[in-house]
Amino acid sequence: MVEHYRVAKTAATRRLTDALVKKARSATQRRLARGTVRTLWASTPILTLPLLARCDRLLGFRSSSLVFNTYYVTRSFDLNLILFEGALRLTRSRPSLALFRWLVFAWALLRFDVFNYFYDRGLLLSDQRYGINPDELDLLSRSGKRLYTYAYGADVRSRELTLALGTPNLCQECPQPGRFCVCTTEMLDSSLKRLAGRATAQIAMGDMTAYVPGCRDIHYWPLDTTKFIANPPTFRLGETLRIAHAPNHSHFKGTGHLLQAIDRLIAEGEKIELVSIQGVSNKRVLELFSTCHLVADQFVAGFHGYTALEAMAMSRPVLCYLRDDHMMIDPTTCPIIRTSPDEIYGTLRNCLHGTIDLEAIGRSGRRYVERYYSIEAVAARLGRLYLETANFPGELNARLAKRIDTLVNEHHVLQGCSKPPVGSP
Repeated sequence: MVEHYRVAKTAATRRLTDALVKKARSATQRRLARGTVRTLWASTPILTLPLLARCDRLLGFRSSSLVFNTYYVTRSFDLNLILFEGALRLTRSRPSLALFRWLVFAWALLRFDVFNYFYDRGLLLSDQRYGINPDELDLLSRSGKRLYTYAYGADVRSRELTLALGTPNLCQECPQPGRFCVCTTEMLDSSLKRLAGRATAQIAMGDMTAYVPGCRDIHYWPLDTTKFIANPPTFRLGETLRIAHAPNHSHFKGTGHLLQAIDRLIAEGEKIELVSIQGVSNKRVLELFSTCHLVADQFVAGFHGYTALEAMAMSRPVLCYLRDDHMMIDPTTCPIIRTSPDEIYGTLRNCLHGTIDLEAIGRSGRRYVERYYSIEAVAARLGRLYLETANFPGELNARLAKRIDTLVNEHHVLQGCSKPPVGSP
């Protein structure tokens, strides 16, 4: 009797799932034919998620960002389900939480046509620490949805590949391997291989391209530049040089190298001050940047972070270690002050003695992010990605191409160097 009930329940679930897939596929086909595309950005609570949804809206799509939890950095998302998720987690009932996620996913499957995820998770509960649930991937594919996957760092960073990049690198000073990132090659492979034949395109940028073979190298960090007041620093010889630093984890930013250089300069009688904060909101970080002459980003990763772009939007010069030119969207005009760990002392000394024009670099930084990282610039870049990969109907593609041209021409943005899919690391 019990076994018969289980078989009947499984058959009923299969029929319901098949009906959901059929209806979701039909809804997407209908919307694409009408040109009323809906896109979803979910569910890792990255600061840029709602901005990416705004990029899609500039392309003429109806778009939303959705999260189940948030970090201290921000809670501003279009759909924030933290109250429901939090209440269910308090019950410690995984079946109840799994059912809630299934209901949200079923709703999204009917409502959206393009799904944008990071590599660590989708809407359903993951079957392992990192990776999108295989059942979710299967249903998205069967429903005719377009799926794009993006990297934020920890979701693709394996220790073996990172150490192979040479010195310095992010794994050298990691206090607890296995805690902060994918870490093992096996877990990374598992996360990526399940996307084969299911993801419309896999995207990464900067240092993250080393971990995603075959990815498209596209910079997808948008900034609402209108929210940032551009006020270049005025540094006069003899005054104290104030340096802002906001590491989430100091061992992943190479903070120790920065401290050594500053301590050495102070011992030599130089007027220099490091103002460092962590574990605070994005608003607090930006307030700190506005009070300093220079922003120190990182000195081990080899690629600048998002806060470096925010600092540049404020016309604050940025000090950062960049492994090679391909880390930047446009290396010929990028105004980041490049420095390796061994060069920090000399670079700061040049700043103190006026050899480096911080005000001019600050102004160049603002122009750089306006051209390449404004919402309009990233929207144009995403639009080009959709044109090349989404297989939309011809009429929809024509309208999309016109919107891209409008964004580029009216806002004077640049899409950056065109780069083919990246090969194996």
